[in-house]
Amino acid sequence: MIAAQIRLVPITAADLPTLFRFEHDPVANQMGDFPPRERAAFFQHWQQNILSVPGNLAMGIWLDDTLIGSMLSWHKPEDNKAIEGRLIGYWIDQNYWGQGIATQALKLFLPLLPQVPLFAYIASHNAGSLALIKRYGFVKVLLTDEQRQDLPQSLHLYQQA
Repeated sequence: MIAAQIRLVPITAADLPTLFRFEHDPVANQMGDFPPRERAAFFQHWQQNILSVPGNLAMGIWLDDTLIGSMLSWHKPEDNKAIEGRLIGYWIDQNYWGQGIATQALKLFLPLLPQVPLFAYIASHNAGSLALIKRYGFVKVLLTDEQRQDLPQSLHLYQQA
């Protein structure tokens, strides 16, 4: 566990190059079952789908003066699996895995969110993320074959109970 306290700070365009680097870590991509975006697509996605959408919450995870990850929440009405709530997600620089960073960040992040159902997609082989969300009361949602058809095989949906 890391002894220092982290803090959450709203993400700005200046943070995007660092977050792009995190998304291009092949080990992290495999762990999250998430393919990296090309640079232009990454920046466009963040600008159009995250930073400029009212109601989205995008916080950088800072340890001292270093950006070490991100924590996000958004409403995605076209997601027929989590339509009545918000999705959450996070990305931590691999150098800080296993140190309690995500646990601290989620503890700070959850009180910032509206009181609606919360959902998260987690890869079945990502033991650290599974342990984290279960610690915060998330349980696996059973999906129909139709709902699963657009998901990678290893991704499962969890809802905070």
